[in-house]
Amino acid sequence: MPDSLIARDLRKQYNQSTVIFDNLNVTFKPGTATGLIGANGSGKTTLLRILTTVAYPTSGSVLLGDLNIHEHPHTYLSHLGFAFDSSELPMFANTVEVLEAIMRSRNVWDDSSNERINALLEMLDLDERRFNLIGTYSSGMMQKALIAMALIANPDIILLDEPFRALDEATVIRLKDYLLQKKQDGKIIILSSHNSELIQELCESVIEFPYVG
Repeated sequence: MPDSLIARDLRKQYNQSTVIFDNLNVTFKPGTATGLIGANGSGKTTLLRILTTVAYPTSGSVLLGDLNIHEHPHTYLSHLGFAFDSSELPMFANTVEVLEAIMRSRNVWDDSSNERINALLEMLDLDERRFNLIGTYSSGMMQKALIAMALIANPDIILLDEPFRALDEATVIRLKDYLLQKKQDGKIIILSSHNSELIQELCESVIEFPYVG
């Protein structure tokens, strides 16, 4: 089970007049899911980008146990799976190739890996298109591929930015059930969504943006 992920006194400011959030203190505990809600541009994705080390806070820190994630990103990222913008997907590869590459880079490839890939693609209803180039996918299929890449290495921390966007209803239900199981397995889940009903079903706590500390 992972350590808690702790945001301490986080502040993100782009210029003298634009403060995205300030004095954000929150502990994301293993076995919990936290929802981020708010209008577009309110700070949800900014926080998720900080939690992936893609962005840096203006001040404050994020710790995984005693590890400062921005000072030791490689160690931290080995615990992380995240899904953001499908435009960053490798368009000239197929999903199986990318999933295998992720697992091998994380040193989690073993005799059961093909079975794990098959189960995940079946859960996301992407199995019939597994060998098609990602660049030929619809927006919904790209979203599924993005989620598969976030989940395939069974990460301790799962960060998802609008994961249910463009998904069909059946896949939404299966993904929700999958995330509930991962929460029971002790994973840390943090996700943004405009679907308040799904947030309520998945999450014990909610951070609302704009955040007022």
